[in-house]
Amino acid sequence: MDNALMLGLQSQRVLQRRMDLAANNLANVSTTGFKADGMLLAEADRTAAHAVEDPRDIRFVRDIGVMHNMEQGPIAMTGNTLDLALEGEGFFMVQGPGGQTMYTRDGAFSLTGEGRLVTSDGYAVLSSGGAPIVIDPQGEAPTIGRDGAISVAGVEAGRIGVASFAAPGALSKVGDNLWDAQGQAAGEFQGVVLQGALEGSNVRPVLELTRLIEISRAYQSAAKIVSGADELRQRAIQQLGR
Repeated sequence: MDNALMLGLQSQRVLQRRMDLAANNLANVSTTGFKADGMLLAEADRTAAHAVEDPRDIRFVRDIGVMHNMEQGPIAMTGNTLDLALEGEGFFMVQGPGGQTMYTRDGAFSLTGEGRLVTSDGYAVLSSGGAPIVIDPQGEAPTIGRDGAISVAGVEAGRIGVASFAAPGALSKVGDNLWDAQGQAAGEFQGVVLQGALEGSNVRPVLELTRLIEISRAYQSAAKIVSGADELRQRAIQQLGR
């Protein structure tokens, strides 16, 4: 009975975490540059559970982390001068909440009244040199080349900061569609910058919806195991009490 309870409860815990990730993926189907998440599972190497008869070993699965799907999302042309998309493995450099450099795939940029180029959440977009990019809001519309160079009236006004990483999947999400490098050194971006375009989310809605249904059914099955084991325990206690 203890084994059944432990198996059922552990299954529910893992399934709940999987459900949270799938639900979050679905909620971000329309989020620019969003990368879908999945769960990394591993077999628990030490458990107290055992059976009297063969097979005696009872094995548990535990979640050990979150895996990021870094596949390129679909790129759609918008015609907006300040919309940028990255084709290739790389991230726009932005100034995070604490002033540190963060990274994002969301290129839906805009200009403030002072001419600062910012993300949709108001974080300053950084140049290749690490300084916030400032463009005259009253001047001509900027032209941004495939290498990220910003030109206004034929004069280069800066260069969009784009970085790449040896292990992009090892970056961590920190909210507001931002990523932290987790100590990785930024390398040179080998792809291209596309002006007037945005990268969509790489979430596959049908797949995530199907996954949610499967997880829900598995959770119900685990709940029945726990309920049955608990009922069996109560009956055993009542019988022993008599």
